[in-house]
Amino acid sequence: MSRYVLVLTRDAVPDLSAAAIGALTGRLALWVAALRRWRLLLAAAPATGPGHVRGCLLVSATDLPAARRLAASCPAGAGTAITVLPVEDGGR
Repeated sequence: MSRYVLVLTRDAVPDLSAAAIGALTGRLALWVAALRRWRLLLAAAPATGPGHVRGCLLVSATDLPAARRLAASCPAGAGTAITVLPVEDGGR
């Protein structure tokens, strides 16, 4: 298995109701829980300051297409882009 970083970015804060924000948060929590259950999630880091990056996930996947499918399964909603970056293994 190889490691990949999924970088979640958003250009603008969407204008959502409290109910929509709650529903989106629930979908994201279930998605992250599934990644943990399948032992694909290695680490997670939320955004800590202003900017377009909303968070990063370190995941394991068999190859780049599989990592891209994981990213595509994220229920982050409209306006969110997910960039998939391979992680060098450091000579392992």
